[in-house]
Amino acid sequence: MKLLGMDTTGNTLSAAVSEDGRLLSEIYLDTGKKHSQTLMLAVDGALRAAGLKPGDMDAFAVAAGPGSFTGIRIGTAACAAMAHGAGKPVIAVNTLDALVENAGTGNDTVCAVMDARRGEVYTLAKRGGELVVGECAVPLITLLTELLPEGPAAFVGDAAERFQNKILEYRPDSLFLPQQFSLQRASSVCAVAARLYGQGALLRYDELEPHYLRESQAERLKKR
Repeated sequence: MKLLGMDTTGNTLSAAVSEDGRLLSEIYLDTGKKHSQTLMLAVDGALRAAGLKPGDMDAFAVAAGPGSFTGIRIGTAACAAMAHGAGKPVIAVNTLDALVENAGTGNDTVCAVMDARRGEVYTLAKRGGELVVGECAVPLITLLTELLPEGPAAFVGDAAERFQNKILEYRPDSLFLPQQFSLQRASSVCAVAARLYGQGALLRYDELEPHYLRESQAERLKKR
C-alpha cells in the first residue's frame, strides 16, 4: 500500500511517501514562502525521491485540519485534485492525531496543542493510544487545569513551544519534544493514514472537506 501524505496546516509544509507503513521519502519546508508556491514542489520532490508517480499511489492523504484556514484549504484542494487525476481515494487525517503520532508509541500521555489565536488552543490528548482529551478548542489554562489528567505529559505542536513557560507554570512535570518532532509532519500524516486505510476510511475526491473545528473570523462577522 503506497500513500502520498501532505500537511499544510501550519507555518511549515511537508509531503511524504510511504509504503506498507514504511517511510520512503519526506520533503519538509520551513522557508516562509506561501504554501501555494511550494506545496507541489514538495510533492514532486517526495515522489521523485521515492522513484514513484502519482498513479502509483493507492491513496492520497492530507492533514485536513484543524490549523491555518488558508493552509487547510490549499492542502485539501491539492489532495482532492491529485486523487481525482489519479482515480484514487483520499484519506482525511486530523492534524492533532498526526501531531500525537510524532511522539511515537508508548504509555505516556501525549498532548497536541496548536495556537488557535484568541487565547485558545486546538488540542487533543492520548495515553497509550487511547483518547483522554477529545478534540476541542479551549483556553490553554482550561486544558492544563481541568481537562488534562494528572501526571507527566509530553506536549507537541506550535503552542507547546510558544507557551512552554505557561505550561510549565501549571504542569512542572511536562515534557517537550525537539522542534523537528513537535511540528506537523507529512510522515506522521502517512502513519495515521495507513491505519485509516486499513479501517476502510476512504473518501472520494469530492467528499474531502476541510476540518476547521471552529468558524473563521469572516464567518463570525457574517452572523453579526
